[in-house]
Amino acid sequence: VNVLVSEDGSGSVEVVVGLDEDAVERIGGALEAVMEVDDLLASGWRLDGPDLDPDGYTRVRLSHPFGTPEEAAEVFAEIAAEDGPFQDFAVTRETSLAETRWAFTGRVDFSGGPESFGDEGPAPALHGEPLGQSVEEIEEQLGDSLRRLIQVRVRARLPGEVTSNATTRADNGAVWQVGFGEEPVDLRAEGTERRTSVLVLGGVGALALVALVVLLLVRLARRVTSSDDADGASPAHAAR
Repeated sequence: VNVLVSEDGSGSVEVVVGLDEDAVERIGGALEAVMEVDDLLASGWRLDGPDLDPDGYTRVRLSHPFGTPEEAAEVFAEIAAEDGPFQDFAVTRETSLAETRWAFTGRVDFSGGPESFGDEGPAPALHGEPLGQSVEEIEEQLGDSLRRLIQVRVRARLPGEVTSNATTRADNGAVWQVGFGEEPVDLRAEGTERRTSVLVLGGVGALALVALVVLLLVRLARRVTSSDDADGASPAHAAR
């Protein structure tokens, strides 16, 4: 899942699914033949792919734009479902005179394993097992653990200087690696935009104010001195 936020508060949410050659063969060799995306397209999502990339993975990319952080919440809700693995994703913005603070937060929970998938919460159990098979049976067929076979990444790019709790940094953003079947991961990233022009103007204004105060004090001091000189003049000198 890739989240991009621009300086005006607009952006996009992109969901990318990549399958290696073995995965494509196991579903029949034609990914487009088994995809059901009509509902997504009808709700404003854009579809790119399936495309075979140079690294050997076939990827499907689904993206949806948003105009404001509030609209982003509506897009996030569409990929979260009721009990899905991507929960509480949000983009927020706080603006002051000198800076704008952006925040991206969320939670990824694949601790439920295959049951994390489903249109309405966990996938239904068939004969008492998710997806009709136990995790052990699926891993035996694939010859490896689902933790190794399924890799989940969340990327967020925010305006300004970005800090986060992610283990990997990217240009203006952060990348979280989430282990399938592991404990939930809380995502936090913050971007800070400082308006240097406001700070410079504020500094110039402060210097101008200081200069004005000094000038007034100097003039006041001169007036006081002149007054003292006039009061202290001798009578004879004054007569002349």
